[in-house]
Amino acid sequence: MDLATALQSTVLRDARVVAGHEALTNEIRWVHMVDHPDIAAWVKPGYLLLSTGYNWPRDDDACASLIRALKDRGLAGIVLAVPNFLEHFPMSALATAQEIGLPLLELPWDVPFSAITEEIHANIIRNQSELIERSEEIHRALTNTAVMANSLDDLAKALGGLLVRAVNFVDPDGLVLGADADASDRQGRERAYMRLLDRKVILRKIQDSVTPILIDPQPEAGMPRRLGCPIRIRGEMVAIVFVDEGDTPLGELDIRATEHASIIGALHLAHMRALHLQEERLGYALVGTLLEGRFEETPSALERARLSGWDPAGEYRVCLVLLDEPLPLSREGFLRRERWVDRLRKYLESVGQAPLIFVSLNQITFLLSSGTPPEPLWRVLGSRGAALAVSRVQTGAAGIAVGGSDVNSLCGLLKPGKIHHFTEVMFPRALLGDADARMLFIQTKIGPLLTEKKSEALLETLEALCEEGFQLANTARRLGIHISTLRYRVERIEAMLGTTLEDQSNRFQLQVAVALHRLTIE
Repeated sequence: MDLATALQSTVLRDARVVAGHEALTNEIRWVHMVDHPDIAAWVKPGYLLLSTGYNWPRDDDACASLIRALKDRGLAGIVLAVPNFLEHFPMSALATAQEIGLPLLELPWDVPFSAITEEIHANIIRNQSELIERSEEIHRALTNTAVMANSLDDLAKALGGLLVRAVNFVDPDGLVLGADADASDRQGRERAYMRLLDRKVILRKIQDSVTPILIDPQPEAGMPRRLGCPIRIRGEMVAIVFVDEGDTPLGELDIRATEHASIIGALHLAHMRALHLQEERLGYALVGTLLEGRFEETPSALERARLSGWDPAGEYRVCLVLLDEPLPLSREGFLRRERWVDRLRKYLESVGQAPLIFVSLNQITFLLSSGTPPEPLWRVLGSRGAALAVSRVQTGAAGIAVGGSDVNSLCGLLKPGKIHHFTEVMFPRALLGDADARMLFIQTKIGPLLTEKKSEALLETLEALCEEGFQLANTARRLGIHISTLRYRVERIEAMLGTTLEDQSNRFQLQVAVALHRLTIE
């Protein structure tokens, strides 16, 4: 019960507020009467002090000092019975109380202190009983939800509905693990918010706390006042449950419900970790054999692969994340890698793709459907220390093995915070004299013209085009063919190479590929 409520619903309605009007929201935890000189030593935070004024100091300085001491003790307010021993609060008391925001009330002498104590204590006990009862209701509802929940979204929706507040479960990097509504518009805000909390050392306070803490509004991140409670598994903070204040102030019920939700959330995440561990053992084995070229395409193996989410006829890019973690991995490095894998899995599932992941040391390799570009993934998951290598699009078990070779060949060239596509890096490496890159570059750009003997005329035509700067008339004269025949051959070349000869950058790379091919056969 706060002081304003007590003034409306108890015998304190007969009292007159003479100072500290702006602090009537102070919560009353207990009512206590003290009438001896050492008043401050007998009160505690949240107490409403009742006094007859019998031992109130008459000296102005002593009176002001007493008011400040009582404020420092955290009093909710002071009620003075008038006009028996004192007509009114001394002016020095009024001025000091008004300055520091301590409510002072004057109550007619004929209102007994026992009536105040009885009514307010009854209200406090009734409110506590209602709080406990409501807290138990929420406890049961959350526990029942946890039994049926498929995700943290379900738990967030249940808690949000019970408290009529916005609820989010967020990992330490700001990835939304569960929300009471569509989280797509919250991802960026939560990441920015977590960076802000980290910068202001508030995140450390949450990590060190064992109970929910109240976080002031952060207008820079567009966030209201919130409760934040850490979710821990074996001592490690794996997530935070946030409850937004909204239109009504956060109170004791919200704190209790948030704390219980953190326990339910920890149980859910621990259960999901156990399931993921089983899935990872199967998934890691599948992706590992594909990358190493050891996958045997037997009917039973293909069936298991399909159940894991891999489509043998699908088109994939092999992606490799190189983490900024020294080897051998420390315990902290191992935990950071596991968080990275967990976030990656959740992202892949959010875009409707099976988490086909393989982890080794400080590298995380995964398959990404050709229809899912890596750039959005990197914007969500990327960090300054990590780097991402992306292979060419591949199909089938043999293709995945080639994709694995693509990204492994890029490991020494990766720059922190960047995406490196194999096709982009291969060309400069070939120019710098890397023999493997040169052969891959030649194969990538003109390989189809080198594999079949009947394509010799097309290869000769491409060589002539390169030498003549792709001028059709000059090339036709050089080859001694009609220009219509040349145009037909150009269409065949473009079809076989899957590219166009109109693009200037592509023309240059074809010229280099042809020149490098000549060097290899001379």
